[in-house]
Amino acid sequence: MKPNPLLSILLGLFIAGQAVAQTTPADAGTNRRAELAATTPEQRAERQTAQMKEKLSLTADQETRVAAINLNYAQQMQPLLEGGARNRNTLKQVRDLASSKDDELKKVLDQDQYKQYAAFRDEQKDRVKQARGRRNNR
Repeated sequence: MKPNPLLSILLGLFIAGQAVAQTTPADAGTNRRAELAATTPEQRAERQTAQMKEKLSLTADQETRVAAINLNYAQQMQPLLEGGARNRNTLKQVRDLASSKDDELKKVLDQDQYKQYAAFRDEQKDRVKQARGRRNNR
C-alpha cells in the first residue's frame, strides 16, 4: 500500500486542531471568581463607576452618588466572593444585592440612563451565561 500524502496532511491538521482546542483551562470561571475576590471592594467600585461614567454620561453629582452605591454593594459582596460557596443561598444573596443596588441606582439615574444601564447589565448577564455554557459543554 502506497502512503497518501494528502491523507497524512489532513490527519496531521486534525490532530493539531484537537490539541489547540484543548488549551483553554476547564476552570476559567473559577479563575475569574478568584480574580474578583483578589481585588478590593474599592477597586471594583472604582472600575464600575468609571464604566458607568463613560457609558451613561453621568454628571458630577451622579458620579459621586453612583460611586457611593457601587462601593456599598462591593463591600457587601466581598464576603460572598471570599466564601467561595456556590449554592442556592449564595445565589439568592447575590440576586437580592443586585436588585437592591438597581433600586438605588434607579433613584439616581434619569430614565434614559437607567435604560442604558439595564441594557448593559443584561449584556453582561448574557456574556456570563454564554461563558458558563461553553465551560459546561467541554
